[in-house]
Amino acid sequence: MSSASIAETKNNLSAILGRLLDGSEQEHLIKNRNTPVAVIVPFGQAHGARRKFGYAENDGKTIDWEAFDAMDKEIEEMFGV
Repeated sequence: MSSASIAETKNNLSAILGRLLDGSEQEHLIKNRNTPVAVIVPFGQAHGARRKFGYAENDGKTIDWEAFDAMDKEIEEMFGV
């Protein structure tokens, strides 16, 4: 991981992005007076950590809707509805 001040990062942004894109660096730390303030990571890495909506759509698991709906009566009884 490389690190630099805000001004150094601004002045060398193209080179920093180039190293992130070619994989020679995984992230770049930006500091303000030696205090870390931000990290630049490749786009796929930043969003890969998040699961996108519908990620489990074709995982082979199904929901037994009858059993799920059957719980409605049980829940109603628990709350006296």
